[in-house]
Amino acid sequence: MSADMYHWARKLHELRFGQLEVARRQAESWRTGLAGLATLLGVVLVVKGRDGFSGVAGGWRWAAVVLLALALVLLVAAALLALSAAHGTPADDEILGTPEDLRDWTRAEVGRIGRFLRLALNLTLAGVAAVVAAVGVTWLAPAQEPSGTLVQVDVKDIRHCGRLISAADREIVVAVGKTWRVVRLEDVTGLETVEKCPA
Repeated sequence: MSADMYHWARKLHELRFGQLEVARRQAESWRTGLAGLATLLGVVLVVKGRDGFSGVAGGWRWAAVVLLALALVLLVAAALLALSAAHGTPADDEILGTPEDLRDWTRAEVGRIGRFLRLALNLTLAGVAAVVAAVGVTWLAPAQEPSGTLVQVDVKDIRHCGRLISAADREIVVAVGKTWRVVRLEDVTGLETVEKCPA
């Protein structure tokens, strides 16, 4: 056997008997990377959209809450799988009796680490997608209609339609869009409640 072949044979021998340690180191690196991704997601994506869910219409609000809860479950499951891959699972301190037992256990453990890492990666990506979808819902979903009675107030030849804020001290205050209109009661020529304001 040449010196080169001897060197490669020795490397192969080291790799074969060190594959569990290599797999654990890879799992540790992946676990750190997935945790960093989840942290980055929290910092970058939860940028100020609407203030919470209060401004989002009812069904959309629940969709965002469910998506965030799902994302939390997926990211926690991914973190636990990555931890298990990196450090093993808590088990009885079983001492393997024969070299064949150790070989079989090592092969099974290396296979388990690979499966857990692939599953952790897929769960992390699904969790990130759920957070992105929840943020998208809070940004793009229709706004909740403000509560309150809609009124149409006619003042001479001007018509104000909006949410009734107050009717006191001989004045009617109506929120029209983002502005409030204050109308003296003696100037009102018509007042009625409406289902919706004309566009």
